[in-house]
Amino acid sequence: MDSSSLDLAILSQALHHAERPQRAIDAAFRILKSDGCLIVLDLVQHNFEEARELYADRWLGFSESELAGMLEKSGFQQIEIIVADREELPPKFQTLLAVAIVPDR
Repeated sequence: MDSSSLDLAILSQALHHAERPQRAIDAAFRILKSDGCLIVLDLVQHNFEEARELYADRWLGFSESELAGMLEKSGFQQIEIIVADREELPPKFQTLLAVAIVPDR
């Protein structure tokens, strides 16, 4: 994929499966144009260790501050993060929704 070629990138439930989540976010930054938008949906940090074996999760989710830090490290700005969903049934996973913008290059 060419650098600075897309307006929108979406990482949906992908980061907790990535060996190096920061590299995935860095790659999204690289392919987005100025004012391009990254949307991230991923799990809030949890303690359900069984997810590693059941779902091949490498990471047990991310805290809001951890995700914000990764986005900032890549160069994103205008970062907004909310908890978008909370499951009622155990293990009661919660989902983060993050939106971040590439500044003018």
